[in-house]
Amino acid sequence: MDIDQARQLVEYAATKTRPRWEQYAVSWNAIDEVFIVRGYEQGGFESWKFAELLKAHGIFSISKLGTILSGYRGNPKYLRKFAGGMASPFYEGLKSGTYGDEGQRFHECVAGYRGKAGAWFWSKLWQMLVCCHHLKGNYAGSFAHFLKSKYAAFTDVEAVSDGQLLSCLSDEWQRFKKASKPWNELYGIGENVFDYVLGDVKEAAFVKDSYKLDSANIHFLRVTGIAGLIGELDYDVVVNFLKALELPYSIREINKGLYTYCSVSEAINFGFCRDLQKCDGCEVNRLCEKNIG
Repeated sequence: MDIDQARQLVEYAATKTRPRWEQYAVSWNAIDEVFIVRGYEQGGFESWKFAELLKAHGIFSISKLGTILSGYRGNPKYLRKFAGGMASPFYEGLKSGTYGDEGQRFHECVAGYRGKAGAWFWSKLWQMLVCCHHLKGNYAGSFAHFLKSKYAAFTDVEAVSDGQLLSCLSDEWQRFKKASKPWNELYGIGENVFDYVLGDVKEAAFVKDSYKLDSANIHFLRVTGIAGLIGELDYDVVVNFLKALELPYSIREINKGLYTYCSVSEAINFGFCRDLQKCDGCEVNRLCEKNIG
């Protein structure tokens, strides 16, 4: 594996999947809902399916979800014994009405969920409620308000408009992230997920350099052998390596391309790096180390 081969592999994956990843675009006007869905889509949890239940039960908003823990005075950290299953004290309390009407409806959503739970289902649900409660109590129940507040503090002004935030360029946004680390205030959200939440906002100038080092991207780099050129698969190291390839795609577009090319969720149409039989259909497999298995 050399740099030229890596360049060809990455560009091919991004180009091959472009018709699909172009559909990922979201509007800034829907960012609060996007936050709920993408913020906790971790560990295999199909949060978009859960969001459909929240919507059907009338609680698909940060404010509604943030109301559930209004009367809770216990430990905000996830405790498995307290909130780790339908028979746990917390979920029994939700069912009985201890946490209000929104709590009962949330219980109904969890009970009716039939999607993939993933490895951290119960902790993700708890983190979602704690984070939404924090945003409701401190930032008008809005992730957009939270972002504007943090960016205003960074730029040392009283307030910023949607337009001022969205017109922030990539270099400035990276300085903001490095100085403010806004995700630290959002329970269950790290830098990777923070970038993922915002990565497809079509009105935002800063998203072109956003990147989520997810399991699909890591899988692609390892299976192809590109990981051997990078070394440690650290966020900054990977981003700098991909930038150095000088491809006709932004970092975010490459990110989406690699995700789509070999993620489990997109395996029906793609999944070339997940299966040796599908690998045979890849037009650049001669360049790849095929570390599958």
